[in-house]
Amino acid sequence: MKFFQHQAHARRHTFKLLLLMVLAVAGLTALSSLGLGLLWRELNQEYQQPKVFNWTLVAVVAALIVLVVLLGSWYKTWRLRAGGKVIAEHLGGRLINGAARNGDEQRLLNIVEEMALASGTAMPAVYVLPEDGINAFAAGLDPQQAVLGVTRGALARLDRDELQGMVAHEFSHIHNGDMRLNTRLLAVIHGLLVFSLAGIAVLRQAEKQHLGSDRHRFFWQIIFAVLGLALLVFGSLGSLLGNLIKAAISRQREFLADASAVQFTRNPQGLSGALKKIGGCSAGSRLKAFNAAQYSHMYFHQGVKSRLDRLFATHPPLTERIRRLDPQWDGSYPGDRR
Repeated sequence: MKFFQHQAHARRHTFKLLLLMVLAVAGLTALSSLGLGLLWRELNQEYQQPKVFNWTLVAVVAALIVLVVLLGSWYKTWRLRAGGKVIAEHLGGRLINGAARNGDEQRLLNIVEEMALASGTAMPAVYVLPEDGINAFAAGLDPQQAVLGVTRGALARLDRDELQGMVAHEFSHIHNGDMRLNTRLLAVIHGLLVFSLAGIAVLRQAEKQHLGSDRHRFFWQIIFAVLGLALLVFGSLGSLLGNLIKAAISRQREFLADASAVQFTRNPQGLSGALKKIGGCSAGSRLKAFNAAQYSHMYFHQGVKSRLDRLFATHPPLTERIRRLDPQWDGSYPGDRR
């Protein structure tokens, strides 16, 4: 596997998708601002004022939209400041640093220490998740707060080389700054979602008002209803586009992590073997924890499934990842013996 070439390819695609995210937010902001500018012009006509397009209003509205997105993003980042420890505990993880209960857990700690040295990253806190599926995750806003979680199913089913490949993949996310990138993308999407919440609040307020016979009052009630609907559409469309782009970026970062893992271990068969065992395991990579869905982008492989997997999948198809690592693969998976 030409891992440097694969890394460069994944980084280029990530940059293009990040640029697309910026353009999508800018485009939505421009359309919303222009729409409100047109609405203001029509209001002036209603009150027999000159029908002039107010560019100052458009600029102010655009600035307010950007400010709301930034504030919403900052709030989400602030909420996630506690780092990966909170996520590991939400998933039912148990810290094993210095407290390994058996040989499998001690083997995991040894591998994590080896990969920390290979990647030049500090030794993270290591958690074992009480899950039968084969999976892992890395979380935290920076390498100093990083947490690594591995499922009990992975410890039981993977040999040393396969477990090393999986751990190296997660260290790649830490080394490449994917945790911070994912947090920022989530924060931007949360900022866009604020508009949906505001739109719902405005619509509910308009609904509570009694429609009177007074023409002036009726007119403003309609205006507020239109404003609420516009905010709802803007926020929903922004969140939808943001999630689509975030999922595409996440898929590229998975390819990058696979290539970086091979660089760290110099053994593509270990990582491909772990992926093949996921395909042959009855439990797959599924996680059953109640909070598993909200952290889906952090896992080694897809931890939860939905009806919109093709659009919002945070990981590339299993077969595509395996073939990049093992071009001679015949398409068969090892049987699940447990």
